[in-house]
Amino acid sequence: MSGIREAFRKVRVLAQQAVGIEPRIHERLRPRLEFHGNSEGGWSIVERSLNPDSVVVDIGLGEDMSFSESIISQYGCFVHGFDPTPRAVQYVNRLANDHVRLFPVGVGTAAGRVPFYLPNNQSHVSGSLTPEGHLGQRKIEVDVVTLGEIWNLLDVRRIDLLKLDIEGTEYELIDSPDFHRRAGTIGQLCVEFHHRWKRRGKEATERAVGVLEELGFACAWYSRSTNQEFLFIGQAFTPRQPPA
Repeated sequence: MSGIREAFRKVRVLAQQAVGIEPRIHERLRPRLEFHGNSEGGWSIVERSLNPDSVVVDIGLGEDMSFSESIISQYGCFVHGFDPTPRAVQYVNRLANDHVRLFPVGVGTAAGRVPFYLPNNQSHVSGSLTPEGHLGQRKIEVDVVTLGEIWNLLDVRRIDLLKLDIEGTEYELIDSPDFHRRAGTIGQLCVEFHHRWKRRGKEATERAVGVLEELGFACAWYSRSTNQEFLFIGQAFTPRQPPA
C-alpha cells in the first residue's frame, strides 16, 4: 500500500468514526507488537510470543497466506488452515508449504453440509456461510465443522493464536456456545470484522467486542487504515519460550 493511499484510508476511518458510522474500539492493553503479513492481509501479534511448538489456527485463508507464512518463517511452527473456498484450496495447494496443514472445510456454529455463497464478482475469491448482497448468485455445498471440533481435530488443549477472517460469520461464531466454552483456551485472537456489510453495521462489531471483553479478551491492536483487523489478548495468553 502506498503511503498516500494508507494516509487517505486513515483519514477516511477517522471521518467515519466522527460521524458515527464506524465503530471506535479502544486498545485496553499495550504490549510490544510485531506485524506479520502484507499491508492488505496482515495483523500485529505480541512480540516474541510464539515458538515452534505453538498451535496456530488460520480460519479463512483466501488467496493471501502472507500472515501465516510470515509466522512460519519466523517461528518454524505449523499453521492449521481452514477454508472450503475452491480457489483458496487450489492456492494453498500450489504454495506447497509443508508447514501448512489445510482442512478444506468451513467453520460455523453447526456442523454439517451447508450452502456456501460465492462472490458475485468472479474476480474476487472470498465466499461466506453468510449471505450478503455481493454474494450468492453462485453457491456450492461445503462441509462445516464447529469451532469446538477444531480442538478435537488437532488434539490440543489450547490454541496459542487463532485468526478469524470468515466474511461476516465471525459475529455468529463469537456468540456461539462453542466459542464461549473454548474462550479460556485461546491465547491471541486475530479477527477481521465486517461491519461495513449492509446487514451488519458498527453495532454488530461493538456488540461482538463487548462479548469478547466479557469472556476475558482485551483489544491490544487494530489497523488504523482499515479499522477492520483487530488483535485481542485472552486470559490464556502466555508467551511461549523457545524449546531448550
